[in-house]
Amino acid sequence: MGVSVEEVVRDLVAKHFDIPRREVDLAMPISEAPDSLKMSELVIALEERFDIALEDREIAGARVLGDLVTMVGEKLAADGRA
Repeated sequence: MGVSVEEVVRDLVAKHFDIPRREVDLAMPISEAPDSLKMSELVIALEERFDIALEDREIAGARVLGDLVTMVGEKLAADGRA
């Protein structure tokens, strides 16, 4: 079994926000992300890693980082890759 979506999101958040992985809290509100450019880079990294497209309106609906895990999981399930 491969790495879970949650694990990948945690890894990418740690990388893009330059924080220790153990401090990544998926309950963190996206509005509290320290840098909107880094948030955009995170979304692009998720799209590239999972070969999916996340629409702006979907991202706008995300309230916490965990919502990104859910969105990616739903995209993968819709494509039969979950």
